[in-house]
Amino acid sequence: MERTIQLMETHLNIDLGNPPFLKLDNGLQIPYSSIKGITTGRPIPNAFKLYGFSFGGIRNGLFRFNGGYHLYFFNNEVDTLHFDLNNFHVGKFKISKLIIDVKNPEEISKTISERLT
Repeated sequence: MERTIQLMETHLNIDLGNPPFLKLDNGLQIPYSSIKGITTGRPIPNAFKLYGFSFGGIRNGLFRFNGGYHLYFFNNEVDTLHFDLNNFHVGKFKISKLIIDVKNPEEISKTISERLT
């Protein structure tokens, strides 16, 4: 499943497909003001799964790590984009990190970072 990111004027639209464990049919709309930072690379390996799927290098769902809630949507942990979030809620959970797999994560990271300044 390829994730798509649309850069809008005030927020990002992230299409996650139709994750089977979470009701995110409309994807995520993340205001730029909620993004504290963006990086690329390998994800945090020891997060505790709350809802979703975790097998080998594949992660899809809601995870808990160091007291924060994370959303992971990746099948390829190498080509991942990491969003550090502030005041972003999905349902009743305050999400502190979103990690998704995308093509060309470095290029996308640079483009989004330019919008954050």
